[in-house]
Amino acid sequence: MEKNKQNQRIVDLLNEAQQAVIEAQGNKDPGKYQHAQNAIQEAKVFLQESFKSTNPEEETKVLHAKELLRHLEEAQHAIESTE
Repeated sequence: MEKNKQNQRIVDLLNEAQQAVIEAQGNKDPGKYQHAQNAIQEAKVFLQESFKSTNPEEETKVLHAKELLRHLEEAQHAIESTE
């Protein structure tokens, strides 16, 4: 997959995961929670597989994506602990 498509795909996956977490936080619907969990996992796997070898310019983008993913996982765990 070409780098621009990889970059766009991870942005799309992170946006989907972020939206899913927001929806899960506002609802007690187990389906929303499961969707958020799946979206986070998909983004995590894609990020790990797609950016194994990056140049220094891409490294910063990968670090930002990983940090956002970490925040989403923390929010997901917070939802889990309140249910």
